[in-house]
Amino acid sequence: MIERTPPQLATWLLKKCGSPYHGDSLAGDLIEQYRQGGNAVWYWKQVTAAILIARVRAIQTMPWAAVHKIVSRQLAETAAVLALVVIVDQARRTHSLAEMMNHTFGSILIVLMAVVVIGFLVSMRVDKPRQGQAAINALMLAFGVIALGVGTLTWADTTRGDSCRTPACVCLNK
Repeated sequence: MIERTPPQLATWLLKKCGSPYHGDSLAGDLIEQYRQGGNAVWYWKQVTAAILIARVRAIQTMPWAAVHKIVSRQLAETAAVLALVVIVDQARRTHSLAEMMNHTFGSILIVLMAVVVIGFLVSMRVDKPRQGQAAINALMLAFGVIALGVGTLTWADTTRGDSCRTPACVCLNK
C-alpha cells in the first residue's frame, strides 16, 4: 500500500509558523487525518487556520509595548511607501520639476514624512510609554488615514484634461 503524504510546503509552514507549543502534535494529527482520506485543499485550510490562530494568540499574549512598537513601525513603513508612490505618480503626471512642486504635493509629502519620522521614533523607543503617547498614536493614525486617502485620490485621478507634449507622458490626451 502506498502511503499518502500531505503537501510538504504546508507541513513545513505549519511547523515553522504554527504554535510552538502544540505544533508537532497538531502536524501529526493533520498528517494522520490526511492519510485517512483528506485531500490537499482540506489540508491547506487546516494548516492556514492553525497558523492564523497561532499568530493571533501570539499577538494577544504580547505585552502592549511590543504591539505598540509593531503598529508604529508598520504605520511608518506604510507612510514611506505611500510617499514614494505619490512622488512617482506626481513625476509621471508632470513634465518638469517646477510643475511637480506645488503646494498640495509639498503638503502631502511633509505630512507623510512626519508620519514616517514619528512612527520610526515611536517604534524604536525603549522606555515606558507616557500619558502623551496616546495622543501621538491618535495623531499618527489620523495622519495615516488622511495620507492614504489623499494618496489614493491622487493615484486615481486619471481624468486630467492637460494636453501632452512629451512622448513619455502618461496623460490621456496625446
